[in-house]
Amino acid sequence: MSQPSEFFPEYSLPWEMSVAEQFALIGLLERLRPEVALEIGTHFGGSLQVLAALSGCVHSIDADPGVGAQLAPRFPRGRFHTGASREKIPEVLAEIERGSGRLGFVLVDGDHSAVGVAADIEALLRMRPRVPVYVLMHDSFNPDCRAGLRRAAWADCPYVHAVELDFVTGGFHERPQGGAFARSMWGGFALAALRPEPRLSPLVVTAAAEEMHRRMFRHSAHRLWHKVGRRLGRMTDSFR
Repeated sequence: MSQPSEFFPEYSLPWEMSVAEQFALIGLLERLRPEVALEIGTHFGGSLQVLAALSGCVHSIDADPGVGAQLAPRFPRGRFHTGASREKIPEVLAEIERGSGRLGFVLVDGDHSAVGVAADIEALLRMRPRVPVYVLMHDSFNPDCRAGLRRAAWADCPYVHAVELDFVTGGFHERPQGGAFARSMWGGFALAALRPEPRLSPLVVTAAAEEMHRRMFRHSAHRLWHKVGRRLGRMTDSFR
């Protein structure tokens, strides 16, 4: 369940992140202090409150129109955009490009399907960074999100210099907990670094906790669902 952080009482809105994720997000933003930040998926505003405090300006994209209506009065320097992320990301990037500030940080925490994650990332990879841009992606330990992270065409963007899928490692929920179901894998941060100058060597996407992820997946509910999904897909193909 979302709740305010016990470690950071100055941020009073509910968070849907572990303590390790909270420290990582705050630490990155305190180091970077980006002129402009972008959040994809805002929900209750737990992470937005950090971006707003540690960035010059923050843009929020969320499919729920109630997010902007509820949070805009609290964050007067925020810009709220409502709609499907894969459609809104190009519009917001163009708006930022026309402005005086330079995008330096992106938090991706919207669509958690493999297709949706890959689409959000590839929309971001169409930009040409004017300063170093760090892209932080939540729930990288979830098998569907992780599949989307791996599917994204990172290497096609010459400005991507590094991608680590396990910047912060997620966890295994043996029992239902908050919004997580039994034997499910959630949380974790992936991190990508984009720079204005093209990279000079092939890109390698790294994953420090890949072996642990594979072992947990074997015992998770996700494995069964993936098997069922593949069987249904084969049955559907046989009727075509």
